[in-house]
Amino acid sequence: MPGRAVGHLREIIARLDETSEARLDPDLLTLTRLISEYYLTPWGQCLRLILSASSRHRPAPRYVLADGGEKNEEKLDRLSPTAREVLRRLADHPQGLTVPSLRRTIAGPLARTLATLKRRRLLRELVPDRTAPARASSKSRVPVGVAPPKRAPMTGAGSSGAAASPWLPPWWDRLLAALDQGRHESFLLEAPTAARLPCVIHAAGQALAQHRSALIVTPEIDRASTIAALVRPRWGERVHLFHSGLSAMARAEIWRQIRAGSACVVVGTRSAVFAPLSSMGLLCVEDEHDPALKEEQEPRYHAREVAWMRARQHRAVLLLGSAHPSLETVHAVPPNPSDRSAQSSTGLVRPTAPTIRLVDLRQVPAGTLLSEPMVAGIAAALRAEPGQLSVILFLNRKGFAPALSCRDCGESPHCPRCSVTLTFYRRAGRLTCPYCGEASTLPETCPSCLAVGLQPVGFGTERLEEEVRRLFPRACVGRLDRDTARTPAQLETVRRQVSSGQVDILIGTQMLLGAARLPAVRFVGIPYADAGLHLPDFRSAERTFQTLQDVVTLTQPDLMGGTVVLQTYLPAHHVMSSIATQHARIFYDEEMAVRRTLHFPPFSHLISLRVTGGNTDRVRAAADRWAEQLRVVARQSSVQPGGARVEEAQGPAAEAKDEVDILGPIQAPLAQLRGRYRWQLLVKSANAERGKHTVRATLEDLDRSHGRGGLKFEVDVDPVEMV
Repeated sequence: MPGRAVGHLREIIARLDETSEARLDPDLLTLTRLISEYYLTPWGQCLRLILSASSRHRPAPRYVLADGGEKNEEKLDRLSPTAREVLRRLADHPQGLTVPSLRRTIAGPLARTLATLKRRRLLRELVPDRTAPARASSKSRVPVGVAPPKRAPMTGAGSSGAAASPWLPPWWDRLLAALDQGRHESFLLEAPTAARLPCVIHAAGQALAQHRSALIVTPEIDRASTIAALVRPRWGERVHLFHSGLSAMARAEIWRQIRAGSACVVVGTRSAVFAPLSSMGLLCVEDEHDPALKEEQEPRYHAREVAWMRARQHRAVLLLGSAHPSLETVHAVPPNPSDRSAQSSTGLVRPTAPTIRLVDLRQVPAGTLLSEPMVAGIAAALRAEPGQLSVILFLNRKGFAPALSCRDCGESPHCPRCSVTLTFYRRAGRLTCPYCGEASTLPETCPSCLAVGLQPVGFGTERLEEEVRRLFPRACVGRLDRDTARTPAQLETVRRQVSSGQVDILIGTQMLLGAARLPAVRFVGIPYADAGLHLPDFRSAERTFQTLQDVVTLTQPDLMGGTVVLQTYLPAHHVMSSIATQHARIFYDEEMAVRRTLHFPPFSHLISLRVTGGNTDRVRAAADRWAEQLRVVARQSSVQPGGARVEEAQGPAAEAKDEVDILGPIQAPLAQLRGRYRWQLLVKSANAERGKHTVRATLEDLDRSHGRGGLKFEVDVDPVEMV
């Protein structure tokens, strides 16, 4: 490996088994190469994505002394100090030790030393038997989502049964033709969940009829479990459920059965996109807009983009489903105008919308939590439907208030490890960091000027609950957020109270929009609808639109008296106009125009670069140095790309600009997180390959200095979070 210092190499502890189950699929190996190149991640980190749980978490071998190994003085004299220390440690542990245990106290070439001792028969390696079937208990139980290991023929029997969709999009014949011809094509299924799922199941049946398999990826475990429960009555044991909520043992068994060919339909979360399915015909990504499909750790892949890669590999049909698709998908798979009009005429875009009213917070007294229209709507719903859940209030902020502020100096208590104000919890009498969880008791005086008079700024679900209880003392008020539902059991308790009619008004955060949908209610209130619009992220409008659309679906239709009240300081914003009129086209047209003007995705490609470390001066200096290297490479590339593969850019972005822009470095919006300082850069380019070439050319130098001074360099291609 030329140019790589020997000190940077690590010993190989073990190699992958050469059994048929552990052998890597050539198509998946190629996929990891594509991911490595696309996301600028070392190939080794991408390889673990396609290893079964048993390969990633296999039982570690233990080393024990051979009979008389520690007593042979002649052999011991010829051993290195490391070898003698290993034998001494093993002599104190007759049951043996694993390599990680030995590494805690032994320095030096441990793997080579163990191999030498084994060759000289001074120790023995005990390898756990991984061929024996794993059992969770003395009873024979199959883990959830695991089918018995018998192979079933991949047929489409029952593909036109009771589960056939009552509605099919206008392009359905093109999808069937692509499945029949084994041709890769992508489709956008834009419809509410209730209309989408029958279409997804119907498409899976058509793929099975062609003796091909289907893979369905969702952002949530609950949603994956729901879909698996819907398709199991049709295809039984050939349906496998795969997600991170299963134990490592269960995931390994499911992975083995998928590889063995017993699965024809796999349903799972983000990691299921790497399932070793053969002869794939359909790949569906549900809720393709959801940020949860993006991996936060390296390699930072997006399941939607990986699905696109796999669909091209297998010449499979890619079906992207969403009630409000991302702008990137709308741009990449533009709907046919006739398709959109036909879909709208069926009422599927918003089948039975409630009455929606905007309240301009600029026209109400300062500090008002609930305006008069909001209070009147709550009261009317309680009168119309007593004894059951009739009101939902959505506020995506926990605690009593996001911060405390001193009336004298204006300072707020901050987290010592993160550059954010501490959230105030009045009932618990504490301040808590929303990121690292650092908690402290409520201070009696201002930490800055020692004045008495800290007061809450803004409001969260706890304060909203207090206000609702004051205004409606006879109503039963419940709250659903991470403070009241930390565990699945607590969440189930809240749901049970709702279903049994013990809650009249439910206040909650994003948890209200989980896969286990709540019953539609008569009134939904959004006290601060435009909170998400103020985040330092070019996707803030898109995220706010998607969230508000989901909240609106919690309401009964207008014919049943359903009403939504949104309180906002920005009633003229295109997000609010689109929500109020329930015309999604208003949002998409306006937002596309903004993105095109500012040269943001989908009209450009972004790579987010971040430098973090414990010393702010070193972090800033490293970020400045990285920015300078990037600009040098970008200038050279604009004149002579250096032989790098650069594809021709297409569309408005190519016409606007073709160079690579290096923005920054600046402090990240969250300048300190968990004790580490953060500076970031942004690489923006119309041509994705040109931007990646610029970053890739600087990574080798960064790799040589990686770890010096505790610095960490992060690369995120196509970022979904900018904070």
